[in-house]
Amino acid sequence: MAQPAPPYTASPELLARDEFRAACETLDFQTIFRLMRKYDGASQDRVSSPVPGLTQSRVSRVMSGETRITSLDLVQRIADALRIPGAYFRLAPRPWESMEPVTVAEPASVATPTSPVIPSQPAAGTTSTASVTPPAGGTVGDVEDRSLTIDIEVADDGWATLTYRHELYNATATPFTRLNRELWFETTNGPLQIEALPSPDRNIIVQRIHDTKLSARFACQIFPAIQPGESAIVGYRSTGGRFVYDHYWRQSIVRPTGTLTIRLRHQGVTVLTRCTATEDRPDGSEISATDGLSFSRDETGVVIELTRRNLRPNQFVTLRWDTAHATP
Repeated sequence: MAQPAPPYTASPELLARDEFRAACETLDFQTIFRLMRKYDGASQDRVSSPVPGLTQSRVSRVMSGETRITSLDLVQRIADALRIPGAYFRLAPRPWESMEPVTVAEPASVATPTSPVIPSQPAAGTTSTASVTPPAGGTVGDVEDRSLTIDIEVADDGWATLTYRHELYNATATPFTRLNRELWFETTNGPLQIEALPSPDRNIIVQRIHDTKLSARFACQIFPAIQPGESAIVGYRSTGGRFVYDHYWRQSIVRPTGTLTIRLRHQGVTVLTRCTATEDRPDGSEISATDGLSFSRDETGVVIELTRRNLRPNQFVTLRWDTAHATP
């Protein structure tokens, strides 16, 4: 009686191919699955069956380009089940990697892994003592927001869509892979929904860290990493929050920010009874920010724009607007 085939894992020959590693670094699972079929002869079912939560039909849709894999949890499950080292996906080494048998090439000589271990990523705004060449033409500093743009679309009934776009510049000496963020509303319809925006040169995955009914702590995982001296656009969108009685947005500044722009569109509003803006300095003092404030009306409602420049960590910028009607 024939014995069932063992669960599929990526072959050493496949792992050694540059095209496979390049596909892993960019989370191009369409190419990853095609290379598994081409070089390992792995069917869609063999690829999916060892991975919890991954179905043959999902693999098929990925291979045809109908969908993508962007969940960090699923990426980790694929790496673990198919035995793809974490470094291929710019992750920390997986727990099983330290338990894998070591290949001995010659007596007293141990083969060296071909994939380097990615160092752990320091939190945003910190520097590392790792021996890395600083960005050309500058000194080691912070990860900076060259620009931070926030678009707030408020419907007539108060439900809002927030869209963030960070133009990040890495002035540190280490690759930057993780943007930590937090959002909250005083009124929601449950946990806030957050999705990554397409990036021209990066794959962005949203990792939920802690959710309550009113707030969400999350991180944007960035693949490939933003190297020292590089810049990249990282964006995400949030829905599920509502403005009811208090109409304001208070934005914390967590890293040096060249330009902050808050654009607000409130539909169904015909009259603003008040529109103000303030800037809190790092020492706790507050100044008016109305010099950077403008507003207009169009056929759907009011449009407000606030711009501030050269902000530092531990500052806050607050936009407030009162309307002639507020949906209870």
